[in-house]
Amino acid sequence: MKVILYLLVLLPVFLQAQHEDLSEKREIKAFELDNSIFKKDRYWRGADGAATVELSESRVLWLFSDTFIDQDGTGRRANSKVMIRNSIAIQDSNSLKSGLTYYYKGTDQKPVDFFKVPGKNWFWTGHGILVKDKLVIFLIEETSTNSGIGFEAIGWYVAVVDNPKDSPNEWTISYFKGSKTFGVIVGSSAVLKDKNYVYAFGVKEPSTHQAYLLRFEKTNLIEGNLSNIEWWVNDKWTNNVQKEPVSSSLFIGQTEFSVHYDKKLMKFIQVQTYGFGKASIGYRLADELYGPWSEPILIYTPPLKEEKEFVYTANAHPGLESDGLIITYNINNGDFGRLMSNEEIYFPKIIKIKTGFNQ
Repeated sequence: MKVILYLLVLLPVFLQAQHEDLSEKREIKAFELDNSIFKKDRYWRGADGAATVELSESRVLWLFSDTFIDQDGTGRRANSKVMIRNSIAIQDSNSLKSGLTYYYKGTDQKPVDFFKVPGKNWFWTGHGILVKDKLVIFLIEETSTNSGIGFEAIGWYVAVVDNPKDSPNEWTISYFKGSKTFGVIVGSSAVLKDKNYVYAFGVKEPSTHQAYLLRFEKTNLIEGNLSNIEWWVNDKWTNNVQKEPVSSSLFIGQTEFSVHYDKKLMKFIQVQTYGFGKASIGYRLADELYGPWSEPILIYTPPLKEEKEFVYTANAHPGLESDGLIITYNINNGDFGRLMSNEEIYFPKIIKIKTGFNQ
């Protein structure tokens, strides 16, 4: 548990974005929504991350990272004796009124990460997408260190699920280790597709948080051929990249953010948190995935009730039914005791954004 506390205390530094010029648009209205849909399971007692993948018109996959499990099923995080590194949930509806069914490996009494390969390293979840009836999930490979913040992102994997229509308990999963990408964690953030390619945003870890856009030919990706990646460099696609193309960074991101296309606006919308501690949620706009992206515009600063609380991991969920745009974020606490006892935090928070986005 001391290792976990060390991680939580230093996590805001790890997630800090670099300084950018920020502006505000007061016509954007944000409404806090009830997040009790995440609190109803007696064993699953909170997690961060919270990205979604549409599996069908009425079936949504939720991806979570560090997850508390109450092995006794008392429905209280304070009774949890273990934290696994990732978990998932299935929502058999795109409505926030429907519940989630949570999944992880092992048993409730002896839970294990849902995504896991042999060894001491672990995975935090990035984003994912359906490709030719297969489900592709990008994973962030983490390892413990004896210096710095106590852990480090050292690479990325792709998990390919052959039978995503089945229950996750029956999924057949193949893991493929990503190629070297100069510290850029491919798929740590948004993943999208068109007719021929899957596009994955990646962020330089753990230092600069420069964001890049990469793409895969669909068949290569689902077959685990991750060597022939194309980068968006100098206004064109190329697989001849010998070092990190800093000059072609799209913007300064966070480890996790979302990007989706808004058909009414006819623009791509990128959502993330800005700053650390009392961080804000904001967005950028672009006509194309590769930009140019607008300057960030802040739309909401979540209220914090305690000194050591901090905000992070904002993601938009355009596939969820709503008369606005649904965004989740998380509140953590550097005081491990308060994190365990306060069940108002560390369950994904939900806001709804109404009115138009402006550039």
